[in-house]
Order: sequence, then C-alpha cells, then structure tokens
Amino acid sequence: MALLVGLAASSAAASSIAYIDQVGEGNWARQVQSGGNLASIRQLGAGHWAEQVQAGANQASIMQTGQYHRASTDQSGTNAAAVAQAGAGNGASLFQDGAANQASVRQSGSGNRSSVTQRGSANTSSTIQRGSNNQAEHSQDGARNEITTVQEGASTLSVTQNGNNNSFDSQIRNGGQGLRIQQSGSGLDIKVIQSPGR
Repeated sequence: MALLVGLAASSAAASSIAYIDQVGEGNWARQVQSGGNLASIRQLGAGHWAEQVQAGANQASIMQTGQYHRASTDQSGTNAAAVAQAGAGNGASLFQDGAANQASVRQSGSGNRSSVTQRGSANTSSTIQRGSNNQAEHSQDGARNEITTVQEGASTLSVTQNGNNNSFDSQIRNGGQGLRIQQSGSGLDIKVIQSPGR
C-alpha cells in the first residue's frame, strides 16, 4: 500500500516513533501520542483490537490479518492514517480534525465496515473494499475535499460532503449495492460508475 510505504519512509522526521507487533489471539493494542509522531500497529491472528490517538503532525498505520479485527484511529492536526485489513468481520473507524489530512482504508474479505470522518480543508479519503457485505461511510466538512471509493460485492455506500469544491469518485462492481450521496456548497463534482453482477 502506497500510503503505508510513505509513512514508513518518513519515520526519520518524526519526534517519537511507536511500533507494536502482535501475533496470536485475543490481543489488544493502544497508542497515544502528541507532537510530531509516527505510530504503527501490526496484528496477525484473530480477535484483535487496535486503537491510535494522536495530536499534532502525525502519521499512523494499522495492518490486521485474520478474523474479527477492529481498528480505530483518532487524529487532530495535520495527519495521515492508513488501515489495511484482510479476513472476515473487520471494522475500521478513522477520525481526523485538521488540514490536509489523508485517510486510506483497504479491506478484503466479507462483513467489513469502514467509517471515515474528516473536518478541515484539503482532505483526501480513499476506501477500497473487496468482498461481500461491505459498508463504507464517508463524511467531510470543509473545502477542497476528495473522496474515492472502490467496492466489489453486495456493499452499501454513504457519502456526506459539506463545503466548496468537493469531489467524489466511486466505482461499484458486481451489483447489489445501495448508494447515498449528499453534497452541500458550490463547485461540487460527482462521478459514479456501476457495473452489474456477473
């Protein structure tokens, strides 16, 4: 994942760095940082929970493989966050409050859920879900925000953008999806491509 690679490449600029690697079942990880920080959590196994809270100029990544994972990232400032999940029953929640924030969610498997909330300006959010029964929610409040999504399976998508010059680009494949888009402001752009089930 390009964003995950970018986070690792910029670790030298962070004032504090935290890495957590967990292998096994029933593990729980939480990272709290303030300032210019980098945080990374990697969990391999079933039943894990990962949480990150950052304030400042921060970068965060969570990677989970297995079943029943949950990931939560809460950032304030100028931030970048990435979540990658592979397996069944995963859930990801990202909240960013600031300017020029970046959010990326990658999920593969069935029963995944993703929620991204961004407040500020010049934010970008990208979600890719491959599998069945996926759900994605995006909410942006500010100006010059961008959302891109790709869904494959019986997924549902909800997008809310408030502000000016916002854009939304979505690809929905294999049919069976529900789509809700709400934009308020001026200079808004929407592009949706839907392909039927095979």
